[in-house]
Amino acid sequence: MIAYKKARTGGETRRLARREEGDMAASVVTFSVQLGSNGLTIAQAVSSKLDLRYYDAEVVSQAAALAGVSPETVAAAERWPTFLERMLERLALTTVVSEGVMPAPPAANPATLMMTSADYRQLIEQVVTNLAQRGRCLIVGHAGQAILKDAPGVFKVLVHGSAKRRAERLSQERGISIKEAEAMVKDSDRQRTEFFKHVYGLDWLDSSFYDLSINGDDLDEETAVSLVITGVEHSV
Repeated sequence: MIAYKKARTGGETRRLARREEGDMAASVVTFSVQLGSNGLTIAQAVSSKLDLRYYDAEVVSQAAALAGVSPETVAAAERWPTFLERMLERLALTTVVSEGVMPAPPAANPATLMMTSADYRQLIEQVVTNLAQRGRCLIVGHAGQAILKDAPGVFKVLVHGSAKRRAERLSQERGISIKEAEAMVKDSDRQRTEFFKHVYGLDWLDSSFYDLSINGDDLDEETAVSLVITGVEHSV
């Protein structure tokens, strides 16, 4: 299934002017992908064909550099923590503030010892916003569709699929059993649903939130890439 959001009225003249100048209508593309949907491959192909800078893991790396912590620490903030994890984080923060019993590593910035998951997410949002302001980029994941929801010149893409087909694809790509793949798909879906619900208050699989929604079960890669490029070039 393919779903385009209805184009805004009054933009045809602007589209034609941009086309004459050789520019795209949207200079930033965000990709939100379900695990196993083939969305990453589609995103990479779109980035290459439109000559857009591709950002995925580098978003976390840049945020980690700003915080002075490991990328793994920042990446952990992109999922909603369990109740126990939240309690431990609060306990650790309280210990640092009130008792000062947690010695800092030799090269650590003392301020980073007091950073919470929310602080790391703010750094991710800062990186995503900065990249978008520079333009001509494609950002995969990292809640780009939510962070840039009101930003001009952003084309938001969702690539999804059935749990069955995604597990089959994941099993083939990673050489794991169907059972393992099904568990990974289920866990990924649960974590992302909880994360977006609690952090951004939205259903990330709601197609009305995107400019283009693609069901990866139905389309081959070439067709999907063409649809995205067409959508980007005709967006307002």
